[in-house]
Amino acid sequence: MDFKQAWSTLWRGLRGIIVATLSWLWRFLKQLLCGSWQRLKAIGHALWQIWLSLGTPWMRRIAIVLLVLVVGYQQLQQFLQPNLTREEITALHYLNDGWDSQDRENYYYSPQGTELLGIDYDWYVNLELPMSTRMLNDPDNMRGWGFIVDPGQQASSANPGNLAVGLTRHINPDNQKVRLDITCAACHTGELHYKGTALRVDGGQAVQSIATPKPGEFITTLAAATIETYINPAKWDRFADRVAGPGDDAARDQLRKDVREFIGNIIAFVRGPGAISLYPVEEGRGRTDAVARIGNVVFGYDIKQPQNYQIANAPVSYPFMWDIWRFDWVQYSGFTNQPMARNLGEALGVLAPIKLVDEDGKLLTDDSFGDTAIDLTGMHCIETTLRKLKPPAWPEEILGRVDIDKARHGKALFADQCAFCHGPHVSKPYDWPLATKAGELLPGQASSNPEWDLAGDLVYKDGKPYRRDWRETIWSVPWIDVDVVGTDPNTVDNFNRPRYDATLLAPGSGPVNAGQGLQVLLNILVPRIYEKEGITGELIPDYDGTNVPFRISDRRAYKSRPLHGVWATPPFLHNGSVPTIYDLLSPLEERPTRFAVGNRDYDPVKLGYVTAAGPGSFVHDTSVDGNSNQGHLFTDVAMPGRIGDRLSASDRLALIEYLKVMGNPKFSDALGGDPMNWDNYSPPPEDTTGPAACEKTIHRFDLQARAEVQP
Repeated sequence: MDFKQAWSTLWRGLRGIIVATLSWLWRFLKQLLCGSWQRLKAIGHALWQIWLSLGTPWMRRIAIVLLVLVVGYQQLQQFLQPNLTREEITALHYLNDGWDSQDRENYYYSPQGTELLGIDYDWYVNLELPMSTRMLNDPDNMRGWGFIVDPGQQASSANPGNLAVGLTRHINPDNQKVRLDITCAACHTGELHYKGTALRVDGGQAVQSIATPKPGEFITTLAAATIETYINPAKWDRFADRVAGPGDDAARDQLRKDVREFIGNIIAFVRGPGAISLYPVEEGRGRTDAVARIGNVVFGYDIKQPQNYQIANAPVSYPFMWDIWRFDWVQYSGFTNQPMARNLGEALGVLAPIKLVDEDGKLLTDDSFGDTAIDLTGMHCIETTLRKLKPPAWPEEILGRVDIDKARHGKALFADQCAFCHGPHVSKPYDWPLATKAGELLPGQASSNPEWDLAGDLVYKDGKPYRRDWRETIWSVPWIDVDVVGTDPNTVDNFNRPRYDATLLAPGSGPVNAGQGLQVLLNILVPRIYEKEGITGELIPDYDGTNVPFRISDRRAYKSRPLHGVWATPPFLHNGSVPTIYDLLSPLEERPTRFAVGNRDYDPVKLGYVTAAGPGSFVHDTSVDGNSNQGHLFTDVAMPGRIGDRLSASDRLALIEYLKVMGNPKFSDALGGDPMNWDNYSPPPEDTTGPAACEKTIHRFDLQARAEVQP
């Protein structure tokens, strides 16, 4: 048989197999389809018979309503499902020196007078999750939303509700109710997780999403839980039993009235400064557009001027707090200098209640102007406690040993590439010139209050008064122009843009930017609050913060802060747009453009959080306006944002090795001496008032209870 005949015979055989297979497949599909059609017809017929058996049209309508309710309930349950990360932590290690357990308690639970629209402490402690009997404040829920709860944490006198770090209580002075208070530590305490151990970064960057109005996040779940508690009789009875008691009808009626009022406050806020349309850029985990939110609350909500509500498209990470008392200017753009003004602005933005206008929106002119729940004593306790805090120290026993040879090379690279901007630039403190008469404006300032300026500790030069900073030395923080550093400009541009109408507070002032508006308000407000709280005489310069008067700056620039402990503060750049330090040191084309935030597992090689997406995570998309990861570039290409030469992979790792231990006295000798050794910097001024403020603040409820039982 030749080749042609063999091929013909083989092809006939193959063709027969193919035809037979296709024929069998067609018969199978035909039977399947016919069988399925018959089954579908049977199901349809059965449903039709059920429908007919319902009888009258109204019964059929009831069936439709019930079906819609069942499906709607399932969809609502899914919609309200808490958006939680999963964490398995069995041990806790504190990274910062300088604090003992009492200092941590003072920082975690000293109130500053903020309120979530008037929610009582006991309500919060006793709320259940929506469509569940599980408590909202359960530690696993709070950890899942990014808050910090110690492993095995138990209630204490300072934290009787066993709340997460930074959630505490205060007594509202207007009605004597005990309110939930969100204090500084909620946003300025960080944590890194590594192989089951939580590494606490006191004063670090939080990863909670307290401001994000996304379904399943903390604030939306809290609102939904409150509303469902009010309308669900079974849930209400459980809640009222826990809060008011099972047999006190009068207390339960009052509780229902108060909860209804709180729900009204939520609705009004969502229609005003909390409107989702004002925040087109999702803040996500670990970020908030702090300045814009403060502006919307203070210049819109608090003074009833809705035309002042502005779009917020510049979310930033929570800045870390150690050494902040050394800086001459603070905030990402270095727009202010005084602790009290900074803290008051923050507290107002976090909804500390304050009386500025009457029901008709007219500025109050009587003694009630400035009545507020802001706790100056608590703020002073927190501020003075932070002065003792040292940067986090790299834990070799947990995260791995430091390669000293690499670190020495990194030290040289840092001196060559980084120190020019990041310093620290140690300087003598300033003598601040003062306003001496009403209406006098100092250079660059929008308003003045000579009464406040001259209430400090004064020195005179050429017959003119000055406030002399009490610090032995300060860190003079450079401003780096936005066009030079090349990072996302929205934060600075939004702050500097004159977009608020402040004529109610200062007639004839015209449009002002955020800093100018705060200066106009606080120059009026702070002396009134000081007087009401009994902050007089020598206490004024101390509460102001080392005798520094309140000033503002509105440069189009970002401040360049020292980097002690920066390894423990991911993600990086002011808007959290770069996940690790290795990525920050890499060329722009190598930086991730999308990554997940919310997982606190730490990468000790690249120095940042693990970026794998998972339950509860937020995806940072750098193409979104306000989320740019450009700028602060190490490249040999002349381009906007170039700040240094391109670094090889080995150079990046050497810089990383140095940043792990930069300034840590334990490694100074091994590095051949470290100019950044934090033990060599000057100590804070002697603190004569902070301990008393902390004692009064943290034990306020104990002291009140003792006073009530004394004859």
